[in-house]
Amino acid sequence: MTDNQVPTLDRAMYQRTARAVLTHPLITETYPDTQTLSLVRRWAVPLRTDLARLFDYRLELTPTTARLFRVHDALDASQPAMAGPNEDRPFDRRRYACLALAVAVLGRSGMQVSLSELAERVTAEAARIDGLELSAEDKNDRAAFVDAVAWLQTRGAVRLADGNARRWADDPTAGEALYDIDRDVLRAVYRPTRVLQHLGSVTELLHRSDATSRSTRRMTAGQRVRRALVEQPVVYDAELDPADRGALRAPSAAAEVTELTGLVVERRAEGIALLDVSGRFSDRRFPGSGTVAQAALLLLNRMADRIEDLDAPPLISLPAPPPPSDRLVEALDSVLPRPEHADPPVDRPDEPVDFQQESGDEDAATTEAPSYPMLGDGWLAATLADLIEEFGSTFRAALAADPPRLLAQIITLLTELKMVVRVPGGVLALPLLARYRNAVMDIRKRTGEGGLFDL
Repeated sequence: MTDNQVPTLDRAMYQRTARAVLTHPLITETYPDTQTLSLVRRWAVPLRTDLARLFDYRLELTPTTARLFRVHDALDASQPAMAGPNEDRPFDRRRYACLALAVAVLGRSGMQVSLSELAERVTAEAARIDGLELSAEDKNDRAAFVDAVAWLQTRGAVRLADGNARRWADDPTAGEALYDIDRDVLRAVYRPTRVLQHLGSVTELLHRSDATSRSTRRMTAGQRVRRALVEQPVVYDAELDPADRGALRAPSAAAEVTELTGLVVERRAEGIALLDVSGRFSDRRFPGSGTVAQAALLLLNRMADRIEDLDAPPLISLPAPPPPSDRLVEALDSVLPRPEHADPPVDRPDEPVDFQQESGDEDAATTEAPSYPMLGDGWLAATLADLIEEFGSTFRAALAADPPRLLAQIITLLTELKMVVRVPGGVLALPLLARYRNAVMDIRKRTGEGGLFDL
């Protein structure tokens, strides 16, 4: 139970507000809509308490913003900034650079700035950084810059006063745009919880607990698990440390997240998934519309059938490789320049906490790494070819005509959803995949990018 007893009649609205804050760490008068900020204000006191106790998150409000300061236990590439009118294209390195420099320049600007002036100052800042080249003369750089400004505009940090940014991106001599700057929102966009100049490694960006007492270690383990439950599509028991594994198996962690968010718990032997029946919590819905999501669902059916086919040759089973985030942290830390007097970072994992008394699981700290069936690249390509032959008329023509590209996008999607993990020569099928093995689809004539299948 949460410490804040919200009246029963208001519970659904409180849960909706909690989901909005967890989904949109920055909420303004216009983003994600015009009603959410007022809801956050209404429930600010219990939200602050619940978010701090359950996740160690901090909620701050200003007259025009609500900002959730989260802590991160691992690097996560599955939640990028998104570009495009429908925010459907992940930012690349160029766009991130433009966004960071634009925020820095806007912070030193007045109340208004023209797009061309902002671009000129951003390119000047970029010229001071080794290895970063941005030019307003390059159309790709202009497009990246406009995407970064549009991201800020969507959140209300800048407001278009006059002109057209896309016209400027096509031809700077034929178009211009003027923006009003909202300094309150701009400050909320970038509020680092630590002074970056004082950090000597990527590891220091991540949340690490130095707890010494048993009760504090138990509390922080529970917070890590609850953070994982709301940040990841599924939390597998095998991927956790022993202390966190015990917290996951205990009934209280998922129950408290469910009470706060209204999400539905699906608990299986391999782990826990929180299901979003409201459709307002997930940043990527699945099953969903679009050729990639629909082809992925069809491929999942075939993958599950192959795994369960007793008449077919047995599949190879392999343990899952370490999470990419671990390798990325090590790789980044290894190339960062360090002062001569600096000591290398020391990873000090928390001492395991015994949750056996609460969870009733005597082997919480001794679970061996499981193995998962492997489906080879050849089988995946051949199966997708069969699906294109059968359902290709309902797919987007450009993807149906380029099976390798479509397969790569499907694998990327399923990897982000933690249904498969990429290994050399194929993929390993993770337990969540089995949830969709009996999905029934109604194929309808294609009328656009969405609406091909009813699940």
